[in-house]
Amino acid sequence: MSGAGRRRAIVACVALALLCPAGARAARPLEQGFFDGAFMGPNAGAWLKRSADAGADAVRIEIGWVAPDTASRPAGFDARNPADPAYDFSRADAAIRQASDDGLRVIASFTGAPRWAEGPGRPDDAPPGSWRPDPHALEDYGVALARRYSGSFPDPARPGRRLPRVAAFQLWNEPNLSKYLTPQWSGFRSASPTLYRRMLNAFYRGVKSIDPRALVVTAGTAPFGDPQPGGLRIMPARFVHDLLCLRGAAGRLRSAGCRDPAHFDVLAHHPYSVGSPDTAALNPDDVSIPDVGKLTYLLRAAERTGGALPRIHHATWVTEVGYNTKPPNPYGVPVAVDARWMTQALEILWSQGVDLICWNTIVDQPPVPSYSLTSQSGVYFLDGRPKPTLQAFRFPFVASRAGGSAVQIWGRSPAAGRLVIERRAGARWKTAFTLDVTARSTFLARIRLTGRVRLRARIGRETSLAWPVT
Repeated sequence: MSGAGRRRAIVACVALALLCPAGARAARPLEQGFFDGAFMGPNAGAWLKRSADAGADAVRIEIGWVAPDTASRPAGFDARNPADPAYDFSRADAAIRQASDDGLRVIASFTGAPRWAEGPGRPDDAPPGSWRPDPHALEDYGVALARRYSGSFPDPARPGRRLPRVAAFQLWNEPNLSKYLTPQWSGFRSASPTLYRRMLNAFYRGVKSIDPRALVVTAGTAPFGDPQPGGLRIMPARFVHDLLCLRGAAGRLRSAGCRDPAHFDVLAHHPYSVGSPDTAALNPDDVSIPDVGKLTYLLRAAERTGGALPRIHHATWVTEVGYNTKPPNPYGVPVAVDARWMTQALEILWSQGVDLICWNTIVDQPPVPSYSLTSQSGVYFLDGRPKPTLQAFRFPFVASRAGGSAVQIWGRSPAAGRLVIERRAGARWKTAFTLDVTARSTFLARIRLTGRVRLRARIGRETSLAWPVT
């Protein structure tokens, strides 16, 4: 058979038929967002606007604990009053105001206690702000944050107007690392989960006393810990297990009988991965991208045993994840590979029940002091040029073999209308099938396909990256 005949035969045997329409899982939305220190920087407005243009629904903004960092509590300081002159919310106000004007939902997070709000006797090797943060001070700050960002607080910069409402508050960052919370251990017993539970419950009380509808989000746990007790890190699954007052292992989980179980609305994690998004963590209690089910398993168990309160179905969010790219980082992932890995990561996390994913970051950081201590995981280079990951973020699309002649397609549409799945045929793209979608909705379907092809999704003039299927 000639080359042309062979190509015609291959095309002829590529039979495409919709096996099943988008099912119930396709109706479950996925929110996407960014986490970036640039949102509090001098060009915050530009990067928040680009976040919205990229199709983000939300942004995580690290606003800090904006009280004086003095050795003793300031005289006369009313920590529950967000208008107290000792507070400086000016930068936080500006970022939250701009994000809200751009239609972005804000997750306001903070990490690090002022010196007066740390526990007594901080050892020299404990990082500043990490040592036994005072739960009472956290409750007060929760009250102040919920009041200021309730949607009814006067905007100091815009007389006659109100500051926007913040829908979600996240307490701390990666509390299973001594960099952020100490002590991690007490001898051979974990200490930071109990310490963080007290912090979380106090903060929850403060926020909910002002705005019961506001979401309280746990700190995103870091993906890796130390296998032996007494180190600088606790493995995230062990941290969550102890935080949620569980005893026993998989299949035998029961309540540990904590007097004040954890109170929160959303469980968060940071599932960075060493390798591709389908590469599992080596240690059983570490949690990379394909391992998030370890945490949701613990969460569902704690909901049954009373270790996760209130008695609701708690959402799961990824408030930080990403890959450094090469260029510019010489140790990063090639930019074309990174775009594929982003779409894979979004699909894998969504399939495990994650409801919101914040990519770290929207723009690369300057490599100061080094590449190893900064992030080059943005969808824009530092000079403002887009990477292929920008298209992958705005219009994620994945196609994978699902056994036999079945191929599963998954994606998230950037707009409403008629979405077209196209296959590459020679130099042209041809329609395989279509479906109607709403803006920023996920879609999931299976098609029958034989032979090697490339698929992509299109809506209007926007297209996803192409995905090879073998």
